Amino acid sequence: MRILLAGTGSGCGKTTVSLLLMTALKARGLDVAPYKVGPDYIDPGFHGAICGRPSYNLDSWLMTADEMRRVLNHTYDIAVVEGVMGYYDGLDSRSFRCSTWEIAQETKTPVILIADASGGAASVAATVKGFQTLVKDSGIAGVLINRVSGDRHYGLVREAVERYTGFPCVGYLTKKQALRFPSRHLGLVPAEETDDLLPRIREAAAEAAGTLDIEAILHIASRAVALPEANPLPLNKRTGYRLGVALDEAFHFYYQANLDALQSAGMELVFFSPLRDERLPDRLSGLYLGGGFPEVFAKGLSQNLSMRTSVKNALENGLPCYAECGGLMYLGKDIDGIPMADFLPLRCRMTDRLQRFGYVTVTDRTGLSFPAHEFHHAQAEPLPDASLAYQVQKASALDKVWACGWEKKQTLAAFAHVYFADRPDLMGRFFP
Repeated sequence: MRILLAGTGSGCGKTTVSLLLMTALKARGLDVAPYKVGPDYIDPGFHGAICGRPSYNLDSWLMTADEMRRVLNHTYDIAVVEGVMGYYDGLDSRSFRCSTWEIAQETKTPVILIADASGGAASVAATVKGFQTLVKDSGIAGVLINRVSGDRHYGLVREAVERYTGFPCVGYLTKKQALRFPSRHLGLVPAEETDDLLPRIREAAAEAAGTLDIEAILHIASRAVALPEANPLPLNKRTGYRLGVALDEAFHFYYQANLDALQSAGMELVFFSPLRDERLPDRLSGLYLGGGFPEVFAKGLSQNLSMRTSVKNALENGLPCYAECGGLMYLGKDIDGIPMADFLPLRCRMTDRLQRFGYVTVTDRTGLSFPAHEFHHAQAEPLPDASLAYQVQKASALDKVWACGWEKKQTLAAFAHVYFADRPDLMGRFFP
């Protein structure tokens, strides 16, 4: 069974609905496999905490259709996919490329549209009708009404939606049932930093079980057709390769499929904390510094002088390293004047707005070209002797091109987040 939860727009309650539905399904004893549309790291963290298994991304820019089938073809009772932005929002307003709708079409997953009913009744039906008729095949199989004031309000909205669209309504959430979590500059504060996360969600989900029509949702999910088997990946075996992977509050932006692929290739992943450990693990063959929030934990990272020294010495001695976004920032001289590893010739400063946002195409100096994504408030200012390996082109504005990809010895560091689970050539480039 599979279901995709889409929204009429950003902020309509997709994450709240997704978390409460996942929790309610888990409470029924179902093995729930969570997924997230788009290049997101924070929502999957919440999914994983609730479902007790990793959440995987589904992204039609970063992944091939074959790769999406591969990550969906796991064993579970039901897959719950959380959409991104508005249902049809993507690279442009014509093709709906990279939208939640495209993911639903590619994966043949039935869609429940989440509609915000604040201040409306029959007008909500007009909104849903627009989503129904905008394209020939909307893929919508049901509607979930969010932010109603109570049973009577839901009854009015349900009557209008079912009358004018023919879509069944599968329950509702009230305004009071919204989950409110703290946020920071890149979105919600991650699940790892959210106190009493599971008790709060379970309490809210117990209430939601009385307003959501779980049986109707399961019936819609049961209509998902089986997907064809994906082709096997031609991974180059790397037996004996010990890869150090930074993992703590400051560094945890990793695509689960990337970690899976590294392990499938025979690598041993050795996790460590740049915040708390004194030095790098022993006998490493390579280093992987993912994204995260080094700017938030800059003082703690800086105070761990022994780890900063261990990292710098290892890279100076030629340990291969791939550093992505937050990892790049950690390897520079400083972040807003707070000393970091001081290996790469750059300084980072935080700004009050996004510097880069969206899908990009990266062309590497070796000739590799691959899709990626950028999302950061930081600016990196090159110091003398900086060597850059990337040309980056914005997917939605092809005239916007810039340089990135700092290289030094056997280290490659860049702001672009890369999905390499189905790209053995990239795995070889990043981890020689």
